[in-house]
Amino acid sequence: MAVERLRDSSLRGKPVVICARHTPRSLIFSASREARAEGIWEGLPLTRALRRCRHLMVLPPDERLYRKAADEVSRVLGTYSPLVESGLWGRFYVDMTGTTRLFGDTQDSAFRIRGRVQDSVGLAGTLGIGSNKLVSGVAARVVETHGDLYAVPSGSEASFLAPLRVRMLPALRDRKVRTLVEELNIRMIRELAALSILQLNAVFGKRGVVLHRQALGIDDRPVRPPESKPFVLEEQTLDEDTNDDGVLLGMLFGMMERACRRMRAMGVLPRTVWFHLRHTDGVDVTRRLSLHTPTTTDWLLFRELEPVYLKASERRQRIRYMSLTFTDLIFPTPQMTLFESLTHSSKEESLVAALDRIRERHGEKAVRWGREAAA
Repeated sequence: MAVERLRDSSLRGKPVVICARHTPRSLIFSASREARAEGIWEGLPLTRALRRCRHLMVLPPDERLYRKAADEVSRVLGTYSPLVESGLWGRFYVDMTGTTRLFGDTQDSAFRIRGRVQDSVGLAGTLGIGSNKLVSGVAARVVETHGDLYAVPSGSEASFLAPLRVRMLPALRDRKVRTLVEELNIRMIRELAALSILQLNAVFGKRGVVLHRQALGIDDRPVRPPESKPFVLEEQTLDEDTNDDGVLLGMLFGMMERACRRMRAMGVLPRTVWFHLRHTDGVDVTRRLSLHTPTTTDWLLFRELEPVYLKASERRQRIRYMSLTFTDLIFPTPQMTLFESLTHSSKEESLVAALDRIRERHGEKAVRWGREAAA
């Protein structure tokens, strides 16, 4: 939002949201402070947001602009620490451990970083200082009433979090957890911290331990710099929500076929596939598929991917969005086999290569699989 206001100063002081698509089905990606005051937040459907604020301004996302700004911020932060991690909604985590002798007190360094970012990008960020990512992230969110910076002394994490709303905890981003917390009428973090792990586990299962640790300000996650490993992503937002397996499997096959074609052009094979879907009610489901035999042959890969989809869509809720991410890409190892031209795999690869040549010459829709065309 700050990047959009930097580009268009007329947006300042107005309720503004960013949506992936300017349609009633869109979910809010980012909301300004003025929009939040109207009861609008990230993940809220656009239809509800417009009912709550009739003069709401809706902007489409500009990923290229946001990435350019984020890269420049990362570059500035990287001059102060090698451990810089990009988080959600334009947030960054910086591990300043061991930098005191170089840059002085952490708070002084934080103000210098803020000034350099403002000079370089034109963005005036808020700063939170804490002993871990959880506490520093929450501190940056409450900084609106405490100036530009809020520092939480080491050892006071639990007392800092106690009077805050429970929705400030990252675990509350999970819809199921948030619903259970609301049903228990838990409003403040101190109320959550007062419950034992056994009590929390009885209600939240495995999430009980996470909630207990977060309520006390305990977070062992290190600051991880982004990995530069290549990946191939295909995603699709459905024009109309559906739980028709025939339609969804057809779309999934089309996504997989396009990704396989890109990987064949790159000359790589995937070892891991991540399947992600989002239901109409906002519940996200992610499944991981490890390929024992890496392949980009369409029907061979889909044979393994179809059971993953069926397991992930067991809720029978209508689905709005699906994505496939292919990671752990490797180059195929040349291997010679006797009578290779007669093997079944060689015939399949020859067929796929022929189809790729037809599409290159006559367009993507020149040849389509029956399953994909039915979607």
